[in-house]
Amino acid sequence: MSTWSALVAESLGAPAGSARVERLTVRPGEVAGRVRGPGAHEVSLIRTVPAEAEWERLCAALASQPVFRARVLDGELPVAAARVFALLGWDLVPRGWEALVATCSCDRWEGRCAHLGAAVAELGALADRDPFTLTRWLGRDRRALTAQVRALSATAVKGCSGEEATFGKKEQAIAEQTGADSAAGFWSAPPLPPAPVPPPGAGERVRAAAPGIVADDLPGFGQEGSRTGT
Repeated sequence: MSTWSALVAESLGAPAGSARVERLTVRPGEVAGRVRGPGAHEVSLIRTVPAEAEWERLCAALASQPVFRARVLDGELPVAAARVFALLGWDLVPRGWEALVATCSCDRWEGRCAHLGAAVAELGALADRDPFTLTRWLGRDRRALTAQVRALSATAVKGCSGEEATFGKKEQAIAEQTGADSAAGFWSAPPLPPAPVPPPGAGERVRAAAPGIVADDLPGFGQEGSRTGT
C-alpha cells in the first residue's frame, strides 16, 4: 500500500453513505468519535493493545533495521513498517472488523453502519497526516515510541559492529523478509560471481541476428571476435 489511508480502506473497507465525522479521538486501545448522518451518533472502535514486553520486541525490531530506525528517529513511520508489526503478530491496522469491538449509538444492528465506516475513513485520513495515530491506537504515542527505539538503537548498532547482538531469531527473520538488514550484513556479503563466458560461436550468432555496435559491445563478444579474427 502506498498510503496509510489505502491500507485502512483495504483492511476495514471504504465508507458508505453520507455520514460526516464531527469529532474523532484516538487513545490507546480505542478510537471514539461523534458522527452525523442523520442525527448525531457516538461510535467506538476498541482493540487489544500489546503488553510492555511485546512493545519491547516491536521497538527492538524497528531499531535493529537501519532503514526503519532512521525513519522513526526522524519522526516518520513509512507504510512498510506495518509489515514489521504484522510479522510480530500485531497489526497497526486490524485485519477486518472481527478484530475489533465496534459500537455505534444508532439503531442499525444488522451490520456495520455508515457511521462506523465514516469513522474508519477519518482514521485513515488522520494516519496519512500523522502515522503515529495508529501506534497510539495500538498503545504507544509518537514520543514514547521514538524514545524506546532510540534507547534500543545503541544496542542495535553495537550488534552490527560484530559484537553479540541482543535481538532474537524472529527479529532477524523480519530483517530478511523486509529487505532492511544491517549494514554489517551488507558489507560482509560474499563477492559477486564472475561474469558468464559465452559459449563458442555465440558472438557470431548474435551479430548475425542483430549486427551493429550494440552487439559488438556486449561483454565477452569483443574478446571472442578478437580470437576468431572477426
